[in-house]
Amino acid sequence: MTQPTIPIPTNCFNPKSYVKSEPASGLLATRHGDRLIAVPELLLRSIPRILRVEAGEASYLALYTFGDNWGKTFGSRMMQDLVKYYRQPILETIATEFFANVEAAWAVHGLGKPSIDFSLADRGLLVVTIANSGIANGQTVENNPTYRSFSLEAGFLAGWFSNLTGEDLGACASNWSEAPISMQFLVGSKIHIESIERSHLEQGMLTPDSLNSL
Repeated sequence: MTQPTIPIPTNCFNPKSYVKSEPASGLLATRHGDRLIAVPELLLRSIPRILRVEAGEASYLALYTFGDNWGKTFGSRMMQDLVKYYRQPILETIATEFFANVEAAWAVHGLGKPSIDFSLADRGLLVVTIANSGIANGQTVENNPTYRSFSLEAGFLAGWFSNLTGEDLGACASNWSEAPISMQFLVGSKIHIESIERSHLEQGMLTPDSLNSL
């Protein structure tokens, strides 16, 4: 007698099973009924410009703080979804499976494709590259370091990793393409990130050589 097979769950954030639509109302929701919204690209472009006019140099802090709160909320919901779906604590999840779910979660929410480099982990830093970012899409690269390019997404990453690790972390953009098609961020303790911003990012992007010297 053959033993019954146990179906292996598909990725938690597979859009076919994760996103539910209501044709009558035009609303979107997750499989658990949490509402999803679509943020127009025009709005994402307009918010930093309006804040610059209204708050000047403080616009960086406002965007970063908003991103930090957004990242923590997103991270918390993602972890809850994973626990409900796989019925096991996050710490028992296989690393490759966890990061596959992270990539799928970012994709289904239109946030881009993240990749995490642990090569600087011994120095207390993670190097996170976001390709085709949904948050920074269409943003203008700032040459003035006062405004810290991509502060909204830096805050988002800080909040996301803070939620994941239970530590109070910071993040900053360190390199990006001109388009920008992809961006590189550093994530670490707030004190470490602030030190890097002061000592290395005053002139703009980090070069590969300066990144290796951190």
